[in-house]
Amino acid sequence: MEETGTVIEVREDTVLIRTEKKSACESCVSRDVCHSVGEKEVVLEALNPVGAKKGDRVVFTVGATTLVKAGLLVYLLPLGGFIAGVVAGQLLADAIPAVDRDILSALLGFGLMALVFVGINLYSRRREKLKEYMPRVVRVI
Repeated sequence: MEETGTVIEVREDTVLIRTEKKSACESCVSRDVCHSVGEKEVVLEALNPVGAKKGDRVVFTVGATTLVKAGLLVYLLPLGGFIAGVVAGQLLADAIPAVDRDILSALLGFGLMALVFVGINLYSRRREKLKEYMPRVVRVI
């Protein structure tokens, strides 16, 4: 996914870029390096392998592999947790006859899905500083 923006600050090996906020921003894996500036703009930190300078108009990108990883983390893992919880609830209900099968399945399904979300949150905080998830400036325009 390629976007454009203006460099507003140069750091050691990164730059701060001001750009338009898109609807895709809400589900972007790199959203932790962005900061909203009003309703329509964000400032984000990006790697600067091309040597962009303050005031340059640049094209930056988030890698396709990163987007696929994010999709798996955010959508597939919680769904898998939910399904595993429902199946476990059905199996446990057979062993505990006094418990309502559907209620136990729903509770375990939602509970395991919540645990997966907590795990994803902890994982993303730990990986937040890694450069593989940061946007990258690809050219100055």
